Amino acid sequence: MALKNDKQQQPSSGDRAPKTRHGNPFVYFGTIAILVITIIAFVVAPSLGSGMGEGDTLSFGSWNGKSIAFAQGSYFATQVQAVKTQLESQGYSDSGDQFFAYQVWRRAFENTAIHMALLSEAQASGIAVSNSFLDAQMASHPAFIEDGAFSRRRFREATTAVKASIRSEIRENALKERYVADAVSILPSNAEKNFIKAMAQPERAIEYVAFPFSSYPDSARLDFARANAGLFSKTALSKLTITSNAKEAADILAKVRNGTLSFEDAAKNYSKDQYASRGGDMGERYAWELKADFKDASALDAVVALSAGAVSDVYETSTGSWSFYKVNQAAAQPDFSASALVSSAGDYINRFEKGLVEDYFLKRAADFANAAASDFGSAAASQSLTVKSTSSFPLNYGGALDLGYFSLFNTLDTSNSPELNGADRNEAFLLAVFSLGSGELSKPLVLNDNVLVLRVSEIRSAEESTLGLIEAYYPSVLQESLSRDLASGIMKSPKLKDNFLDTFLRVFASAN
Repeated sequence: MALKNDKQQQPSSGDRAPKTRHGNPFVYFGTIAILVITIIAFVVAPSLGSGMGEGDTLSFGSWNGKSIAFAQGSYFATQVQAVKTQLESQGYSDSGDQFFAYQVWRRAFENTAIHMALLSEAQASGIAVSNSFLDAQMASHPAFIEDGAFSRRRFREATTAVKASIRSEIRENALKERYVADAVSILPSNAEKNFIKAMAQPERAIEYVAFPFSSYPDSARLDFARANAGLFSKTALSKLTITSNAKEAADILAKVRNGTLSFEDAAKNYSKDQYASRGGDMGERYAWELKADFKDASALDAVVALSAGAVSDVYETSTGSWSFYKVNQAAAQPDFSASALVSSAGDYINRFEKGLVEDYFLKRAADFANAAASDFGSAAASQSLTVKSTSSFPLNYGGALDLGYFSLFNTLDTSNSPELNGADRNEAFLLAVFSLGSGELSKPLVLNDNVLVLRVSEIRSAEESTLGLIEAYYPSVLQESLSRDLASGIMKSPKLKDNFLDTFLRVFASAN
């Protein structure tokens, strides 16, 4: 390719082991495709540039002291347009809103920052592009091709500025491609590939039963409510909130108590909460629903103890404001026959006492596991529990080798098993599955507001096609990961000064 590196000092054998590099053009150009997709991918589009005149620039930051500026005809400008075009091809439309503009301009800024960083690092590494290479690339550039061949007429008719721009673009792309190829085109060793294949080999299929927290029985909720009746007394209150200071709240309270100002008018004129427009009326509340309002829990007891028509003292709230209350209806003892109370008790338990639910189902699950030791299916049927099953899957924590469009490993399919959502990142689940033998049951484990008991129904080796996929594509997965790391490292580098948000908000505001 007639590229040369001016700093081609070879390390001595004692310095470090040489990197294994791609030796065939398919892998090399695959690396460049990863560069285009991962590092300088076009993603979003313009709306601020339309009002700029020729020669105007906007600086959004800098790389190593060099301004990342938008100007008509600049790399930044081409990125803005390219990103917009891509979004529109995906079905998005530029409706002129700030969110769309932000997405376009932010990605164009990142693309430009990465572009400048790659060029800077390539030049600092001593990579250069020969004139003979540039001449050959110019001769094959689409701008100068006619009927499949180089056109002297087209080349002659192109202006000097156009030819210089094309030559500069070819040079910059060549520098970036070579730098990225050197940075990410590393082949894993056979030992590494064999290690990855060994990870994929043992696959397990499971069957399981789930005890969802949502099935916590009403009888248990009522038992809790009866044991904590004070939490479920119901009262009707009005509230006035002052955010400035306690003295202002006390002054308003004094006027309410001496009759010179009604509570309702005081709330409408002075209160700073969601009830102000209703004269402070909060409606009916269970006592526990008011707990979060008070910094001191004893203040809640004092308010709930007041008779109808009484106005409370001023109390500091948990958010640093000050409130006082008018009792519209004195607290009434819980009605344990009311369905609303059962629901409220469930809400309280889920918010403050979830451990009760977990303990309840852990005990039920443990009893089931003891009964299911000899026959999983029969034990589930006797307790009206549904047995669900999965296909075989390997230990692939967090889908580490998933590429989005396909995975090198089989994956845990949760489409019909919502209880297992996120299980591939749950260490307790994975330890249970991959430490059991065939036919063995797990201890009860908590996952996604469920308690599960699972059984390993099958252990098998991965299919040869899966191992072949790893052999063929793991190098690309490694390079894609390195490409992401390279781009991420650029965006986190101290050489990058990111003033994007300040500039964007200033210009967008002035444009509107």
